[in-house]
Amino acid sequence: MDDNADLQNAFEAEEHELRLRQSKVACILGITLIPAGIFLDYISYPDLLLTLGSIRLIAAALIAIIFALHFWDRTAVYVRQLTMLGLLIAVTSIAVMIGITTGAESTYYNGLFLILFAVGVLAAMQPFEATLLCISTLVIYTISCLYVPNAEMMTKTLLNNLYFLILTCIITVTAVHFNYRRRFNEFGLKYRLAAQHQELSAMDRLKSQFFANVSHELRTPLTLILAPVEKLKSDAAALHGPAQELLEVIENNALRLLRLVNDILSLIRLEEGRATLAKRSIDMAHFLSHTTASMRHLAAMKGINLNLGELQGDLIINADPDALEKIVSNVIANAIKFTPPEGRIDVSAAHVDRMVIVRISDSGIGIAPDQLPHIFDRFYQVDGSATRRHQGLGLGLALVRELITRHGGDVTASSDAGHGTTFVLRFPHSEQDTLADMPSQDKPDQIADPLRKFDRKASSQALTIPDHQPAPMLQQQETQTNDEASADLPLLLVVDDEPDMRRYLATMLRESYRVVEAGDGIAALEMAQKLTPELILLDVMLPGASGLDVCRSLKERAETRGIKIIILTARADEEAKIIALKHGADDFLIKPFSGLEVRSRIANLIRASHLERDLQRTNVELKQSLQQLRETEAALVQNARLSALGTMAAGLLHEIGNPLNFMGTALQLAARDPTIQADPDTADTMKDIQEGYDRIHRVVTDLRGFTAPQKPEHPRPFPIESAIDHALRFTAHVQKGISITRNLTENSLVFGSQSTIAQVLVNLLVNAVAAVRAVEEERHPEIKINSWTEGEQLFVSVRDNGTGIDPKIQTQIFDPFFSTKDVGEGMGLGLAVSHRIIANHGGSLSVKSSLGEWTEFVFNLPLASEQENQISHGVVSF
Repeated sequence: MDDNADLQNAFEAEEHELRLRQSKVACILGITLIPAGIFLDYISYPDLLLTLGSIRLIAAALIAIIFALHFWDRTAVYVRQLTMLGLLIAVTSIAVMIGITTGAESTYYNGLFLILFAVGVLAAMQPFEATLLCISTLVIYTISCLYVPNAEMMTKTLLNNLYFLILTCIITVTAVHFNYRRRFNEFGLKYRLAAQHQELSAMDRLKSQFFANVSHELRTPLTLILAPVEKLKSDAAALHGPAQELLEVIENNALRLLRLVNDILSLIRLEEGRATLAKRSIDMAHFLSHTTASMRHLAAMKGINLNLGELQGDLIINADPDALEKIVSNVIANAIKFTPPEGRIDVSAAHVDRMVIVRISDSGIGIAPDQLPHIFDRFYQVDGSATRRHQGLGLGLALVRELITRHGGDVTASSDAGHGTTFVLRFPHSEQDTLADMPSQDKPDQIADPLRKFDRKASSQALTIPDHQPAPMLQQQETQTNDEASADLPLLLVVDDEPDMRRYLATMLRESYRVVEAGDGIAALEMAQKLTPELILLDVMLPGASGLDVCRSLKERAETRGIKIIILTARADEEAKIIALKHGADDFLIKPFSGLEVRSRIANLIRASHLERDLQRTNVELKQSLQQLRETEAALVQNARLSALGTMAAGLLHEIGNPLNFMGTALQLAARDPTIQADPDTADTMKDIQEGYDRIHRVVTDLRGFTAPQKPEHPRPFPIESAIDHALRFTAHVQKGISITRNLTENSLVFGSQSTIAQVLVNLLVNAVAAVRAVEEERHPEIKINSWTEGEQLFVSVRDNGTGIDPKIQTQIFDPFFSTKDVGEGMGLGLAVSHRIIANHGGSLSVKSSLGEWTEFVFNLPLASEQENQISHGVVSF
């Protein structure tokens, strides 16, 4: 409520000023335009010119009095009443002239429309004031029309005029309402923006003050860090190698922090206007000569040629030496930073149009056109992504612009991306001093700052450290890797673009681990794939590829998925942790971190990694054992089933064998009986009985082969061609119309029982014939018999182009009593018997098939050795 009241009060105050201005304008218009109507009186009512003119002048005089009251403080506060009074005077004067002339038929009636129109468009009134004015106008006009003689004869005209006046009044009040709401809303926005601006300004002042206080407070502890470190480094001979490395890490990063603190402090001082410039006359030629000479060795360390070109004309400027050094040094340092080795930096100066112009051009990487307008903005960096290659906060060029602006000059930059950048510094020329009047300038500046030496050292250090270094495997690391005592240590990969951070982590971890390093994301990916370390310490912000991208890529690949990854990040918020975990990180460390925490987390993760590998290995072994148990169980079940079937079959053979032999003998004797041969019906009956006997005999023979196929007795070398010929002769009666081709290797002697192998071949040929007979209407039936040797084994295949075998039953075809034939066409023992015969010979029988296209059975037998070839007779124990 208080805020709304304040807003309303502020609006009323502004509305009063607006109304006062517009009311004055309205008065001026009334004083001018009302008397100007005398010209209209002369044309329309010349006989009433004096009377009408007098009315106009009286109205203008009254409005003039009201206009004068606007300038008196006591009456100006009543501007609403003054405005309303002025409008009513104008309306009344028009109404009086209407009454004097022709009443409702008077053309002066249009003047009322003009007043109402002006109120709706121009007047800063509130809706209730406009409503009051409109009602007053209608009443005054009606009275003036009724005052005219014969007014009752003009009633129709009056009503017509009132109709249009009322419509105009409605439109006027509506317009005033919306204008008032518009002004109120616009003022509300401005009021809130002003309040927010004040709050932001106050916060900005507090922020600047905070940074200034923090920067001042940081300089004292930095002094207490850098000074003792410098003293310790002077006694470095008494320290061992790792301690010297840690001292360098401390000094480098303290100098880096000092440089950032100084840049922030300088900007804040300039922003608040507290930085005073101690200007004096400086010869820019002498200054540039000294500055380029002092920075030439820094450029040479990067293999860059820094040249001081031609210095033309009088180059005297009025400047603060310290600020001038920051301006020129920052621009040259920026050029050194972004110029690759073997590049070039040219510095020149000239006096042009009362300005001293300094040009600093480099052959570096350049700046993209869309980024060029922003390079002087505070905290802006051309590459501010997580994969940036250059350090910094983006303050250097912002400081340059602030300082050069304070000198009355300006700085611009032009660039050709990929080919270099040119900075142009413009300083006002100082014409009051001459070189003879200037003080000695042995150095550009001298500032009594105890940290000045460290500040200069920090600037130099920023240029001498490369932005990106490859990750070499140090000699010490290679020695540890090759050493048998350390070869069993876990391998760690440290990935960070900061050489000092890599050096610190490697020094700390090298006693317990083998450590390799990488300085960017791409090198980290390559080394992780090549070396497969057990753990990676991975920084988030890396050149080439960010740490999060590297983490995700490694976790997506099967060969590197098991590597443990610890993300190093400077962000301590919850979102950063969630993002790291979503990318696959196993853990994260927030900078700054303690060495004890790093070692503890690494040890825990490596221990967990070892446990995971042991568990995975155990799982694999358990799966293999379980598979073996299942196979053994299946084999035992199969053997038990076969044993039961064999026992049953053996009993059946014993009971059936003797009656079957008697039946066979009786059939043979009956077939020779002349009486039976003479009777055709009896002979046909005997043939049917013989066919039934043959079927039973075949079943008994298959059962005997299934129940009693032992190791082959009397094995001896024999050529496989003989067994094949024997099988072809046995199946000759079913081969009619089938093409049978043979492609057999020569001198293929195998060791075993020729008769049983021939039985196997007969079974395979009979199955092949049945398969090709089923498709002989579609294609010509073919059977191919091939043999070849591999090592000490001979392989034989029987391939047909018949119906093929359904893949679903291929694993069942060697099971006893499994058959796809119709009932009465077989017992399903042929392939089972053949499988056992080949197994008893030390080989295996397998099948390959494509349903509807072909089937191939392949078995192998051992080749006969020379010693076996010499045995032609006798019993040999298998």
